[in-house]
Amino acid sequence: MVRYFPNNNDKILLPVHLGFWPENPDTGGEVSTRAFSARLPVVCRQIHSKQPFGMFRGENAMNYALSTFLLEAVIIIFFIKITCFLLRPLRQPRIVCEIIGGMMIGPSMLGGSRNFNYYVFPPISNYICANLGLMGFFYFFFITAAKTDVTSIAKSPRKHKYIAALGVVIPAFCVGVTGMAMRHKMDKNMRKISSIGAIAFGLAFSSFPVIYTVLRDMNLVNSEVGKFAMSVALLGDMAAILVLTFFEAMMHGDGGGAMAIAWYLVSVVIFSGFMLLVVRQALEWVVAQTPEGKLVDQNYIVMILMGVLVACFLTDMLGLSIGVGPIWLGLVVPHGPPLGSTLAIRSETFIHEFLMPFSFGLVGLNTNVYFLTNDVWDQELSPLVSMVIVGFITKFISVVAAAVFFKVPTRDSLTLGLMMNLRGQIDMLLYLHWIDKRIIGLAGFTVLVLQTLVITGISTPLISFLYDPNRPYRISKHRTIQHTPPSTEMGLVLAVSNHEALSGLITFLDLAYPTTSSPFSIYAIQLVELMGRASPVFIEEEDVEEEEEEEHHERTRNRRVDQVQSAFKWYQENRNECVTLHAYTAHAPKRLMYQDICELALVKKTAFILLPYQQERLDDDAPTELRNSGMLSVNADVLAHTPCSVCIYYDKGRLKNAVFRSLDDQQHSINSSRVRQETYRFVVLFLGGADNREALHLADRMTVNPDITLTVIRFLAFNHEGEDEKEKKLDDGVVTWFWVKNEGKDRVSYKEVVVKNGAETLAAIQAMNVNDYDLWITGKREGINPKILEGLAEWSENHQLGVIGETVAGSIFASDGSVLVVQQQVRNRKGGDAFLNGKFDYKSLVSSWSCYR
Repeated sequence: MVRYFPNNNDKILLPVHLGFWPENPDTGGEVSTRAFSARLPVVCRQIHSKQPFGMFRGENAMNYALSTFLLEAVIIIFFIKITCFLLRPLRQPRIVCEIIGGMMIGPSMLGGSRNFNYYVFPPISNYICANLGLMGFFYFFFITAAKTDVTSIAKSPRKHKYIAALGVVIPAFCVGVTGMAMRHKMDKNMRKISSIGAIAFGLAFSSFPVIYTVLRDMNLVNSEVGKFAMSVALLGDMAAILVLTFFEAMMHGDGGGAMAIAWYLVSVVIFSGFMLLVVRQALEWVVAQTPEGKLVDQNYIVMILMGVLVACFLTDMLGLSIGVGPIWLGLVVPHGPPLGSTLAIRSETFIHEFLMPFSFGLVGLNTNVYFLTNDVWDQELSPLVSMVIVGFITKFISVVAAAVFFKVPTRDSLTLGLMMNLRGQIDMLLYLHWIDKRIIGLAGFTVLVLQTLVITGISTPLISFLYDPNRPYRISKHRTIQHTPPSTEMGLVLAVSNHEALSGLITFLDLAYPTTSSPFSIYAIQLVELMGRASPVFIEEEDVEEEEEEEHHERTRNRRVDQVQSAFKWYQENRNECVTLHAYTAHAPKRLMYQDICELALVKKTAFILLPYQQERLDDDAPTELRNSGMLSVNADVLAHTPCSVCIYYDKGRLKNAVFRSLDDQQHSINSSRVRQETYRFVVLFLGGADNREALHLADRMTVNPDITLTVIRFLAFNHEGEDEKEKKLDDGVVTWFWVKNEGKDRVSYKEVVVKNGAETLAAIQAMNVNDYDLWITGKREGINPKILEGLAEWSENHQLGVIGETVAGSIFASDGSVLVVQQQVRNRKGGDAFLNGKFDYKSLVSSWSCYR
């Protein structure tokens, strides 16, 4: 790539990091203005090709290109990382930190020092950094495009397409009109129609890779507005490729006429045809050669990554924009497992953590705030700044107005308007490309970089302020087991990530004993970690047959997905009299899986969510890797944000599943869909409070099961010490209702235990262990008399099960019985709008340094 700088007669605008000798500031290279003469004195610097002998031999390592480059790499990465650390409390996205970190080594900050510029960033090593920076951009675009599902464009709702169109056409038109009105103030290169058009559409389009990376940093990828923004941006990106191709052709026509345009279009057709007809088929062959559930062979991955460089070379050779090659190559890569996920696993860390810092170092070295002077304001900066301001305002207004017209809530519409104005990596390369095409100079580039920094830096806190993805889950209506009438259908969400956990949950559902008069409506969702995809995917399995066969094959390529979905289907077929099961599959990042669970529970108005207990353990197939790593946060986030009650089931394998046992005893199940099992002993540890009342109502539903004997043990504080009068009345009412209803049943018993503190509570529970219970049921925490738990809370480390649940499930308790912990829905839970509520905790700001994700 040849780098040109805009010139004016015999004057040329140069970067400030020239090779001046710091010991002699009065050399002829020193001038007082930023407009340098084309005939500058040449300052020579000795280049050493061999390695230095060492500082003790009088050698200066900074005189060697390799040593200088190594120091540059350390400095660039260090400044970017330290900037990210310092800006964590402000919740700034990574792109903002990287731009500032890059500017710190550039002429705007440290690069303005002669000594720093000469010793650390001399021109001899800047060449290596610049090319590594370009490679970082190319690989970033490739890996992001490889995660993009272009087929989702056809499935996008009509309102997404209209918002995408209006959000591009209106600002492009307004920016173009502004540019034409100020054309007389532009230099000869910027005033070209092709240049104004390129700037207009460059400022009007929203980049999918940029929006995806920023929303990923903000944990909004799986939110409703986040999915909306990525869908709209993807639609705009596809149109942007065509429009920018058109303006590239016009630029070729400015210098070479009609023949140049014709050859450029021929090159576009040849390259796109090669990608679709040859490369795409080769990549599909690689996928076909990969065994199910395995990663793609390392040799294929190396060849594909090398293909990124080949694509860059071909596009540059054919006269296309060099950044187009990696994007087109990434788009033809089959997204998702196994190829897309393997590419992400093998290369993403190296690209983001090592190559991309050089990219922003390149941006920083070309950003110089000292170029923003009155000399260049009228001829270059004034029209550009006006176009930038008009572009931001018109894009924001057009997106918000279009979203409100399609009945998107006002708060979400404002958030969407800010999201569509985010700028980032692809914009940086586009601005560098405009320098190469001599559309803008370094002063204009500096303005655009600062515009990116300001807009993205301000928009992200505003997005966090306006939009809380957990706000819809804070509802005032009762969504609990307690408030579900006994003789009506009860809805529940069952969420699993593997087949092993599903077996225990189905065991519990059988013992919960749904009947024809009180059936279960189960919404079973399988959680799959998002790998090789940018956008989360939520699939309703009942509609699979209506989807294309190719998509179905891709979705079921993983064997574990087949096992879980087959188990869902089999359970529905064998319990169709009293159970209605709807199966779903959710592909999402682990830290955002809770949103799919809570959203499904909210939409389906379920009474509770059933989750397996999550614990990290060594994988049997890979003893050095943790299994279920990262899944602990799923349960914690569901408990924190749930719109209904939650049950966490810790299966110790003691309860036998009637469903799967019936496979071995089919001769006994010809006339009955349910196989009679041995009697099971269940116990409810009732310590009072909302969670324990919910647990008691769930246990009451199990009393109709003839295979269960139930014991309810209520713990009371000595002399009623520490009791809350309101909670005590509610507890008395529920316990009285339960006992009046079940006192005539021989399989149900009730006891009361009086304790003084947590030690006596623990001793009483330990004494019950001799009864060899099969299932322990208790509430999690809410409303329990603190006197009953006195001294126990300090030893609790497991927030999934609560104090009592952790005690019963622990290895010290030595019980083989499974554990069920219940948390009742907490209505009107406040949060999210801390500023609006007038509450702000400074600890949440300080904790950002240690808890930032």
